Amino acid sequence: MKNLIQLFIALCFVLSFSTSRANQITIQDQAGRDVTIKQPVERVVTTFIPATIFALCAGLGDKLVGASTKDTTSSIYEALIPKNKPPVLVGNRTIGVNLETIASLHPDLVILYGQKDGVRLANRLTKLGFPAIVIVPETFAGMTKSLAIIGEATGQQKHTDKVIAAMTEIVLKVQQRVVHKEKPSVYYATSNLLRTVSGDMLQNEMITFAGGRNVSEKTKGFFISISREQFSAWNPDIILCSDRLPTTEIARINSPEFMNITARKENNIFRVPQETYWDFPSPLAMAGLLWMSDKIHPEASADDTLQQEIDHYYDTIFGEGFSKKFPNVVGNTP
Repeated sequence: MKNLIQLFIALCFVLSFSTSRANQITIQDQAGRDVTIKQPVERVVTTFIPATIFALCAGLGDKLVGASTKDTTSSIYEALIPKNKPPVLVGNRTIGVNLETIASLHPDLVILYGQKDGVRLANRLTKLGFPAIVIVPETFAGMTKSLAIIGEATGQQKHTDKVIAAMTEIVLKVQQRVVHKEKPSVYYATSNLLRTVSGDMLQNEMITFAGGRNVSEKTKGFFISISREQFSAWNPDIILCSDRLPTTEIARINSPEFMNITARKENNIFRVPQETYWDFPSPLAMAGLLWMSDKIHPEASADDTLQQEIDHYYDTIFGEGFSKKFPNVVGNTP
């Protein structure tokens, strides 16, 4: 009888240990860190706008308990976050993230960005008992990897696999349309006319996929400031403007100092639809890619199908009817 009791206790210990192991997974994030995450993940915190958009695209809107203070400015956030139960704002990369606030939310997972002190913060949070992963979504491959990691970490793989498939379909479709086209020179204006993206950033790859040549492709780093002389020397055929570029800066293009810029003379100046966040490193950038390809090579796009393609993409990620319910989110505004 004593032996039977000991055997029963041993079996209970083995089953308990197995269950404990089954209720956690270990993944490697994009900083090469091995992170163990208890399952299921019910409470998620994000610390910058793209991470929040990734979480929403991964179907985690109902699990988002903390978010960046800048998130409230995005239309996708307003569309998907319940107004009666918004996430607690935890700061952002610019002003700093409040670790005490994050800890008070008892997150099962925190999603951080690899730039600045993201890795250091992730290590600190993990040591405090709050698993944190770092994502680096500055390329298409990086974005799909980010989604795959988030999907695995949160048990949302079925949904994130669907989003990755939709993203890949758009990239292949756009590349096929422009594969034999000449590559016009493209300048991307960000927060002001003389501030642009480096060759290391997602926008550079988007321009390339869309059939253009980024005039700043050989630069390195993050956002870069340039001189008026450099802008004139590049003399882009097309100017694409972030939706965060003030209208006063767009008007500056028409000043006498830039009268010889080809894009100005040929009226090839286009601004990303406001509040869409199509030029941020997130799955929404695929809608931006469709938009870019239409502006860089309008002759290669099927007539009047751009908005239909964008609507279909959003409906795939967020559910049928989303695009009709939130036309401002999908860029379908007058």
